Amino acid sequence: MTKLEGEKMKLLLGKKKQEKKLVIEEQVKKDEISNLIDITPIEAIYPFVYKENNDCVEMGGNYIKVIAFTSYPSEQKGNWLSDLKRMKGNITISQYIEPTDASIMLNHYNSSYKNKEAELMKTHDPQQKIKLRNEMKSSAYQLEEALNNKSGFVYIYTYILIQAQSKEHLEMLDEKIQRTLMKLHIKGIVPYYQMNNAYWSALPLKQNLLKEYTYQMSNTTAASSFFPFDDAEICDLSPQSQVEGVNKITNSLVAINYLNDKKTLNQNMFLIGTSGVGKTTYLKRKIINLIAQGKKIYIIDPENEYTKIVEYFGGTVIHLSSVSETIINPFEIYSDELTDDEILNSVTKENKIKNLIKQKCQRLKGFFKVIKSDMTQVESSIIESLVLKLYVKLEKSEDLKNVTHEDFPILEDLYKSCEELKINNVEKFSVIKDFYFILESYVYGSNSLFNGYTNIDLSNQTVSFDLSALQTEKEVQGACYLNIFSYLWDDITKVKIHNSQSDGNYSAYMFIDEFHFLLKNQESCDFFFQAYKRFRKYNAGAIAATQQINDVLKANYSDGDLGTAVVENSYTKVFFGIDNKGVDDLIEKLKLNFSKPEISLLRAKRQGEALIIYGTKRVFMKIELTKEELRLCNPKRYTEKYKADANIQPDYEKDLYISPLEIEEINNYDGREQ
Repeated sequence: MTKLEGEKMKLLLGKKKQEKKLVIEEQVKKDEISNLIDITPIEAIYPFVYKENNDCVEMGGNYIKVIAFTSYPSEQKGNWLSDLKRMKGNITISQYIEPTDASIMLNHYNSSYKNKEAELMKTHDPQQKIKLRNEMKSSAYQLEEALNNKSGFVYIYTYILIQAQSKEHLEMLDEKIQRTLMKLHIKGIVPYYQMNNAYWSALPLKQNLLKEYTYQMSNTTAASSFFPFDDAEICDLSPQSQVEGVNKITNSLVAINYLNDKKTLNQNMFLIGTSGVGKTTYLKRKIINLIAQGKKIYIIDPENEYTKIVEYFGGTVIHLSSVSETIINPFEIYSDELTDDEILNSVTKENKIKNLIKQKCQRLKGFFKVIKSDMTQVESSIIESLVLKLYVKLEKSEDLKNVTHEDFPILEDLYKSCEELKINNVEKFSVIKDFYFILESYVYGSNSLFNGYTNIDLSNQTVSFDLSALQTEKEVQGACYLNIFSYLWDDITKVKIHNSQSDGNYSAYMFIDEFHFLLKNQESCDFFFQAYKRFRKYNAGAIAATQQINDVLKANYSDGDLGTAVVENSYTKVFFGIDNKGVDDLIEKLKLNFSKPEISLLRAKRQGEALIIYGTKRVFMKIELTKEELRLCNPKRYTEKYKADANIQPDYEKDLYISPLEIEEINNYDGREQ
C-alpha cells in the first residue's frame, strides 16, 4: 500500500467514525425528547391491543360492551333516556334516525288496521280481542297523525356503548343499565358474535352495521322524545346573578340575572307555600344574598320574622303600632318623580310642584277611603278641595330638595280645616260630618300613628317594617299598608337619581311576606298592584309571599282578580308544598299546566324543595343553605347539625385558604359585570 493510499484509508476510517458518532448523538437526542413526551393520549387513540370476544371487546386496557335496543315503550315520554344519561360510568348513547317512504308506511298501517279488524270479527277469545283492539288503536292513531300532516315516519336505531377497566366492573355496569331499561320498558340485547359490528355501529362514524337487528319504525312525534333537550336549566351565571338553589334533577345551580332585561321581563317574584316547607328560610337567604350584593331592600314584615337578621346586618327596623312614636306622614311628598299614569299634563319647571301636589291628592283619596270605606264621590271632592288648600304654601317652592318634613301639612291640619268648614259652610260640612268624627280618632285618639311629621330615615341599605302589632288593630291595618306602600313607592322612584350615580347598577327590592294580609283592604290592593306593574321601569322588583293561596286567588281589585294579576305579572314564580285544594285552584284559576311529577312534588310538601318557573323555563330545585346561611336563618337547626353555638360566628378562614392574589381581587371588586 502506497503512502497515498494509506492516507486515503485513514481519512475514510475517520469519516466513518465521525458519522457513527453523529448517529449515536442523534439517537441520544431522540431518546431524550421521547422521554419528555407523554404518549399516553396517543396510546389511548391508537391502542396497542384490540381483542374481539363474544360478549365484549378488549382495547387499550379497557373492556367494552355494546347494548342494542330492540323494542321501545308504547307511549312516548319526553327525554325518557334521562336516567341513562345521568348514570355514573363511562356510557355513550348513539342513535341513528333515517326517513322512510310515507306512502309505504301509510299502506302498512292501513293494511294492519284492516287485518286486525278482520281477525277481531273472527275471534271469541277475550284476551285476544283486547290485544287486537289495542293494535287497531295504535294503527289508527298513526294513520290519523300522518293524514293530518302532524307527523311523518322514520326508522330509529339505538346503541349503548359501555366501558370499564375490568371485566367485573363492566358486568356490574351492564346489570345496572339492564335494570334501568326494564324500568323504562325498553328491551336491550347484547349482540353476541356481532360485537365487532356493534362496536363500530356505536361509534360516531355513521357506520350502522346492525340495521336488520335494531330498526324500529316510529312517527316523528314519538321520535322527538329521544332528543335530550327537555332537561330545563335555569343557570345564568354572572357577577350580578342570584343563586336560587340547586337543580334537583341535574344538580346544577339555579341562578338568575334579574338585571338582564334581555332575559328577564321583570324582577317581580311570587312565592307560594304552606307553613313549614321552607318559604321563610328561602326569603331570609335571598335577603342575605341581596345584602351581600349591596342592593336596596325594603321588607314588609307582618309577623316580625326578619327583625333579627336585619339588625344583625346593621339594617333599620321600624316598629309600627298605635302606640309607637314612629310616624310616616301621609301628606308628605317624598319624590319629585311624576308617574306616567297619574299625571297627563305636560310638565314644566313652573308647574311641576303643582302636579306633584295633584298626584299626592290622588293617592290621599285612597287613604281616606281606607279610613271611611263608604266614602261617596261628593265627600271625596269636598275633602280634596280642603287638602289642596293645605298645600298653598308649598306651591311657591321651586324644588322639593329645599323642603323639610315640617313644611308639609299633617292630618291635624285637615281636621282643623274641617272644623273651619263647620263654621263657614254648614252645608258642605254636613256632607263630610261622618268623616270628620272618624278623623278625630286618627288625630287625637288611639289611631294617631298617622298624625305628625315623618320621623324615619330610609337611607339605610336594609329597612324592615314590623307590622306584627297591627294584626290586632284591624281598623288601621289597611291604612298603614297603604301609607307604607305610598312612602316606599316614592323612595323607589328616586332610582333614576341612584342609577345616574352608579352606572345603572342600582336596584331595589321590596319583600312582602304573608301577602294575604295586604288583601284585606281594596284601596291598598289597588295601589300595590299599580306599583307592582311599574316596578320594572325603576329597576326594582317585588317579592310577594303567602301561605294562603286561596285568599290570594279570591282577592279582587278595581279592574279584576288581584291574585291572578299579581301572579301573572311575576316573571318568576316559586311553588313550595301546597295542599291538594291549593294545587287545584292554581290549575283552575291561573291556568298553570303542571305535569304529574310537578303535582306530586307540590302535594308532597317536602321541606326545602320547590318548583321554580322563570318565564317559560321550570325546574325542581333544592334550597341548600351554606353553614353561615344556616346559622343566620335557622339557628336551632344549625346547633343540631354542627353542635355549635349559633351566636358565635365560626372562623371560616381556617377552613378556606385564599391566596393573596384572590384577596386583592375580592377587595378591588366593584360589583360590575365584566
